[in-house]
Amino acid sequence: MATNASNDDFQDKTSAFVSWLKQRRGTKINPKISIVDLRERNAGRVALEDIQEDEELFSIAPSDVLTIQNSSLQRLKPDMLERLDAWNSLILVMIYEDGQGKDSAWWQYLAILPSEFDTLIYWSPSELSELQGSAVLDKIGKDDADSSFKKLLLPILQEHSQLFGHHAQTFGSLNAVPAVLEIAHRMATLIMAYGFDLVAEPPSDEDEEEEPEGSSQSAYELNKGMIPLADLFNADGDLNNAHLLQDESSMTMVALKPIQKGEQIFNDFGQLPRSDLLRRYGYVTDNYKQWDVVEVDIDSIAQAAGKQNPLDDNERETRLELAAKWEVLQDGYDLIRPPRNGDFEFDQTLTFTITALLLDSENCNTAMEAGSPRHPPPSTLIALFFVLGNIIEKRLKAYHTTTAEDVTLLKDAAVQGRRRMAIEVRLGEKEILAMAADEINKRITKLNRAAREEESTSQAKRRRV
Repeated sequence: MATNASNDDFQDKTSAFVSWLKQRRGTKINPKISIVDLRERNAGRVALEDIQEDEELFSIAPSDVLTIQNSSLQRLKPDMLERLDAWNSLILVMIYEDGQGKDSAWWQYLAILPSEFDTLIYWSPSELSELQGSAVLDKIGKDDADSSFKKLLLPILQEHSQLFGHHAQTFGSLNAVPAVLEIAHRMATLIMAYGFDLVAEPPSDEDEEEEPEGSSQSAYELNKGMIPLADLFNADGDLNNAHLLQDESSMTMVALKPIQKGEQIFNDFGQLPRSDLLRRYGYVTDNYKQWDVVEVDIDSIAQAAGKQNPLDDNERETRLELAAKWEVLQDGYDLIRPPRNGDFEFDQTLTFTITALLLDSENCNTAMEAGSPRHPPPSTLIALFFVLGNIIEKRLKAYHTTTAEDVTLLKDAAVQGRRRMAIEVRLGEKEILAMAADEINKRITKLNRAAREEESTSQAKRRRV
């Protein structure tokens, strides 16, 4: 429970932020909405009065969005930003503005953003072990991020430490590395969790001619920014009732449907599985359960297929080239939770990739010439489902708990916080794997029954002859 002091601090920061925002030219805020302290996700927006469908909730000018172009650092040191890719440029801009404290034009906005997170990059090794078996562990990328920050941001922050306000002394000290990593991760987390994709402006001829060498994307083509107010709307896949619209003159949030007085106003992150919701935003909710997936990488698929159709390295590479020709080859494939009361379906890109790996040399050569995939014969289908079964069995063994154990753990009210969120994620994945295994058994049983009936019919015909 929040203390009175923390409530007062929240209200003070909120009032200062709203006052600052209202003073920005081009900002319009519907008086029917208000920022409230929801605690479990920092802040949110609620309706003070009934709101009609398509009613405008707020509108902000593009010049009020925190981007590279709008930062004073861009005007002060444009060459510094041109040396970086777009992602690191925005991180650097936010570090700069944060360092200016109350002298920053964005101070009141930055002050209301959170400084503590439950995103996976902040979890300890023991906390992450609760997600053992989930592919989300391979997507955190903390080591890669650390290397990038050390290589790209650290030299700039050390060389120009005096530019970064109250961070100057730390960035210029022997303790610079941990300090830089800490604040770079904080800004990167804020961008990932709160940043918006922006409508890109077409580059001028001059921009196209003078794109910096060695940069895959000019810092001035960045299509992500921090939109004050928009990022204070919580998100919900089922309760989504607001949507951000963009054009050259404004960023406008509108109601997607009528919103009753007292209801919270929700934006939407899109159809994210809870594993990605946890990784990017630091929380989970049952309303995103419907989009849970289990990710299967191509190496696991090739290994499982090799048990049914042993291949040497060259033969395996040929089959993968065939899958690429069929335009089904991917680094990984998703097993998707079926809709309520719906049947489990395996994506055709996955089944065709396995089919390619199961072909013998003659059929592989024929398929190469044909150019497009064909539905596999029953004999190959049975082998295909055995491959899928092997993949699922291996994935289930990767978790250190069973489904029954997770169900029991979630009944314990003492299991809360990060551990509880991890259990909910891994249990959701196990549920999908169980449904996939059931479907595989049904398909194999059906194929075997059809094969027996066909054999029985053939024998009867031979006896008549």
